[in-house]
Amino acid sequence: MKKIDVIIALTKDGGYNVYCEKEMFSGMGDTVESAKADMIDQISFFKETAIEDGYEYPAFLDDEYEFVYKTDIASVDEN
Repeated sequence: MKKIDVIIALTKDGGYNVYCEKEMFSGMGDTVESAKADMIDQISFFKETAIEDGYEYPAFLDDEYEFVYKTDIASVDEN
């Protein structure tokens, strides 16, 4: 199973941003959980749109994958 490293960062306005270190996906929200859910929704939307439009997408999206979340301590210290 592919493991995808995801950074959790606090934004200047008090929200949260989550983004993959080596993949192109991210999400935003008022809470960590809503930011994670946004990223998952964005991944689903990306894959569905790619399939509908006939574009290639990362092959791992057809298999099982797991997110490994890490906190960006520097963003917490800055706020």
